Amino acid sequence: MQEDIARHLLDRLEIQDLQARYAIGQDEHQGSDGDVAEQWREVFAADAELDYSSGGYPGVRATYPELIEWMRGTAGEGGVMNVFDNWQHMLGLPTVAIDGDEATARTDLLATHKGKPGPRGESWNLMDACTFYDTLRRIDGKWLITHRRLEVHWLETFAGVAPLAGEF
Repeated sequence: MQEDIARHLLDRLEIQDLQARYAIGQDEHQGSDGDVAEQWREVFAADAELDYSSGGYPGVRATYPELIEWMRGTAGEGGVMNVFDNWQHMLGLPTVAIDGDEATARTDLLATHKGKPGPRGESWNLMDACTFYDTLRRIDGKWLITHRRLEVHWLETFAGVAPLAGEF
């Protein structure tokens, strides 16, 4: 009994860390830096299917390398995130249900994005509130996401504010 409780708690913490590694991968690799794949290899199963259609991805199935290409672009062409200078993804604690080597998780997300300056140098920002719905599997002793669906609840753009002289 004690071993079952300990295993459950360890599994839950491993899944929570896995969710955080996704956001860290996004945020450590800003702009066209496609090295996010290095982190995401430790997050997604090789055959994972991702549905980011509510975020604008054209289709309901993508691999994580396809998603990276869509977000970050390729050597000659920028991706959809190319309109941003910086971003930060903040996750809520996931709710997790574990059944042996299978699990599901729901993780809320609030993301901020600083847009590249507009044509007259004006600054702008985007915020969005989303939820990840994940199916996970323990593969070779590690939890990995096998299916992820992103649900965008809302997003809002707003003008940036220049700091006053002498502040910050």
